[in-house]
Amino acid sequence: MNKICTVLFVFLSFFSFSQQDVKFSHEAGFHENPFYLKVDSSFGTILYSFQNNLNRRSRIFSDSLLIDKNTTLSFGLYVGDSIVKLGSKSYFIGFETKFDVVSLTISHKALYDSVSGIYMHGPHAYYDTNLHVMLNSNYSKKSEREIYVEIFDSSGNRIVNQDAGIRTFGGMTIYYPEKSLRLIARKKYGESRFKANIFNQGKKKYKQFILRHSGNDYRRTRFKDVLSTTLAAQSGLDVQAFVPSHLFVNSEYWGVYNIREKLNEYYIDNNYDCGTEGVDLLQAFKKVEEGTVDKYEELLNFIDNNKMKVDENYNHLSTLMDTRNFTNYWIYQMYFGNTDARGNIRFWRSDSLDGKFRWIIYDTDLGWGNYKSTLLDDFTSPIKTKWYNPTWSTYLLRNLLKNKTFERDFINQSAYLLSSLLNTENVQNKISEFEEMYKQEMVYHFENRKKFQSYQGNLKKWQKEVNQLKFFALKRDNALLSQIQKKFHFSDPYNLNISVENSENGKVLLNNNELINSTFSGTFFSELDLPISIVPNVGYSFSGCNKSIIENKNGENISIHIVFIQNQKSDKKVVINEIDYKNDCIEIFNQENESINLKAWKIVDKNNNAYTVENGILKPKSFAVFHLKQVEKMDSVLYYNIDFGISSTNECIALYDGKGNFVDSIAYKLTEIENSYSRNIPFENVEQTTIVWENNSDVTIGFHNGTYTELTTSIQKRKTKYSIILYSGITILILLISFFIYRKKKSTLKS
Repeated sequence: MNKICTVLFVFLSFFSFSQQDVKFSHEAGFHENPFYLKVDSSFGTILYSFQNNLNRRSRIFSDSLLIDKNTTLSFGLYVGDSIVKLGSKSYFIGFETKFDVVSLTISHKALYDSVSGIYMHGPHAYYDTNLHVMLNSNYSKKSEREIYVEIFDSSGNRIVNQDAGIRTFGGMTIYYPEKSLRLIARKKYGESRFKANIFNQGKKKYKQFILRHSGNDYRRTRFKDVLSTTLAAQSGLDVQAFVPSHLFVNSEYWGVYNIREKLNEYYIDNNYDCGTEGVDLLQAFKKVEEGTVDKYEELLNFIDNNKMKVDENYNHLSTLMDTRNFTNYWIYQMYFGNTDARGNIRFWRSDSLDGKFRWIIYDTDLGWGNYKSTLLDDFTSPIKTKWYNPTWSTYLLRNLLKNKTFERDFINQSAYLLSSLLNTENVQNKISEFEEMYKQEMVYHFENRKKFQSYQGNLKKWQKEVNQLKFFALKRDNALLSQIQKKFHFSDPYNLNISVENSENGKVLLNNNELINSTFSGTFFSELDLPISIVPNVGYSFSGCNKSIIENKNGENISIHIVFIQNQKSDKKVVINEIDYKNDCIEIFNQENESINLKAWKIVDKNNNAYTVENGILKPKSFAVFHLKQVEKMDSVLYYNIDFGISSTNECIALYDGKGNFVDSIAYKLTEIENSYSRNIPFENVEQTTIVWENNSDVTIGFHNGTYTELTTSIQKRKTKYSIILYSGITILILLISFFIYRKKKSTLKS
């Protein structure tokens, strides 16, 4: 009977219990001074541990506990004969940092048990005399253990706190004394995703993330790869997002690690919102990480069976792969001198997008060594010359370079990047940013961690490695440009200088790259024509360059000055009459007494989303409607389906005629959301009523709004009334005149 009561009590307790019923005197996070932690619960006994190994023999939290140093505690509630896990809480005393902080709670045995610990060799490991590592070790297997994860962002907010799985992570770096770690969310641990703003990109759902010690750079700067990917991301290449952090394991400080996105199908979905179905993610030579290799083999077979020097074949290949992405990928790898690009090639495609393969910059730790690196020659060689350039790894680039269109774009793009994003000034500035970001945190890293410290050096050594990166950046751009000149047998390059006046009113694209600043100075080769495109904002034109190609056969330096000029106001009397922000509609009205051809007219919003009219004749005193969503249509109205929405709170809509001249605009900032924002009358003045814009609950898209309808009805009534009075008066007057004429005639006849 007692056992039944106990079971019933436990069942009811579990049913009614929530973690809010346990009261902690202090929240997990950062505290200036030591304190006594108190925990209260009316449901059962509180247990705690310094590891993630709560059991019946764990310590009982009796009254209070002094927290006078960085401490992580795992808590549980002992109810009846069972333990309800309450998770872990990490407390940091007097610890100041600009980095995120990751705190892991795990059982000591899961890490260091001689048989099963994932940080140990294990009983079946053996030494490989060629690789000089312990093969078949526990850490080289996909062994997973349970762990509790907390992440505190740089503002001190605990953004992740949940049970998860942990594995070691890496290729050859997994054999180093210090290892990178993979954290995995699984339903069996509680949550199937980490739902948090981990990478300052907004709150997202992550299946996994990595705690990376910087790979082959782990004893040097601890940021080399995130420096590389930050530079590559400036060209739109796919990279793993990162957040620098300090890592604590069971209260012990382990050092500076970088939180990185895990490359998998969830990474593709998070970055492209394309779902995880139909994603192919491959590595190195046809190694499938996700999906299948079928489409990649189709791409390779096409190259095998078709000559790439033929433009038609190259154009078809461009439907199978993003050639500009591929070009940028290899330029960055060559700049970094990353020999590990051989095995760390990652590329992907999605059925939900355009189906093209794209490449990911990944693991560049073996780069940034010799600024004279010959990767350009190595990865375009038809035969294997080094350990890192087997023919399968150079196959695509070698074959694409057989096509003159690709070759011209590859060389021009190399020259552009080496003159801009990869020039000495830009790269050294980026290194300095990372130096400033990491330096003070590395002081803490070297002074406070004990684990792994014998392998790590000191701050002086770290600074020397950072300076080496700056030296590499000082030399590498010119060295690689010289290698390009030599390989393709070009004469000395020329300097191109471009200055842009009023650059906010348009953009200049050089080899299809938008110039970032109002001035540009670059080095290019006279043997190749260089594409240039000047795109003024709607309502603007430009002067200073009327060519789409820069030709420079004589190799002399060139200077171009471009000015963006605002166009004049249109002479067409068309107005924006109503904005239906609920249904994403814009209404315009023709005030004129003649029809207007709307061909090439543009409607533009504050974000420069634009719609261009292909054709249409707007009749006098008639409406045209631009709509995103489906609307009921009237025969008397022109309709155009746009592809952008309209803000209900803060918007600016502008209308331009076919010559790019300004016609009309409306801007608003609303605090109360109704249904539409409209003119009271479609003209500047009607019967002493002037134009007023109103936030309305009514929607009158395609016909006149209520105010104007009432006004015109009133006017019409008055006109009708006056007409009746006038006609009546005229009729009476005619009758009177007729009567007097009749009387006069009658009087004349009598006389």
